[in-house]
Amino acid sequence: MNVTIKTAKLFLQGEEEATAIVYKSYRALLYFIIATYLDQKEDCDDVYQNVFVKILSKRNEVSEPSSLHSYLCSMAKNEAIDYAKKRSHEQSSELLEDICADRQVSQLDYFLPYDLTKEEKKIIGYRLTFSLSWKEISELMNIPVSTAKYRYVQAINKIKGVYKDEKN
Repeated sequence: MNVTIKTAKLFLQGEEEATAIVYKSYRALLYFIIATYLDQKEDCDDVYQNVFVKILSKRNEVSEPSSLHSYLCSMAKNEAIDYAKKRSHEQSSELLEDICADRQVSQLDYFLPYDLTKEEKKIIGYRLTFSLSWKEISELMNIPVSTAKYRYVQAINKIKGVYKDEKN
């Protein structure tokens, strides 16, 4: 997600090389966001493509290149929620494992303790894998910033406890 303001500006102006850079740079993060709402890999592929088709057709709605990141994350989340409502599927942690393996995002489910909730795993993934800010995590998960921080600390303490117990 190391898209510079200059690249974002060129992307918003329709420049092809910048479009390719943005597409590749945001792939892992947007897949991760989408996968938290959908349970079929094919559905994630469809939603990911929909997000980019929409952003390409609505580039003029992004007023500032610096807001491209937030716009893409919000769009991915909203598209996934809308798609999930239409398809009315339940979430599955197996999808995250498949996407993580296929897309080399991160294999969080393999390394994190099983007693972490899905929400705690999401927060850890957003924070540690994708370096999202607390505000971005808060917006993506529809929770207050303080709640995101609190649940992150809880999850980290659970992880410390599991690994401490394993050493003893």
